[in-house]
Amino acid sequence: MGMLASVYTDDEERGHAIGIALGGLALGVLVGPPFGSVMYDFVGKTAPFLVLAFLAVFDGALQLFILQPTKVEPE
Repeated sequence: MGMLASVYTDDEERGHAIGIALGGLALGVLVGPPFGSVMYDFVGKTAPFLVLAFLAVFDGALQLFILQPTKVEPE
């Protein structure tokens, strides 16, 4: 939320971006447990964890390439 608030300085754009982010969070909370239980039943015990591990690595790579963090030196 802090990154969104710093990027979108206009109030209307900020509200829209934070609304999309919170909507995605709500969708993940709603869809995640049924999806994990179906995968657990039909694919196997480790499948939900492997999918989550892949998503975490993919998210980290996207953040690394899109946000392009820079080194900040104290004054």
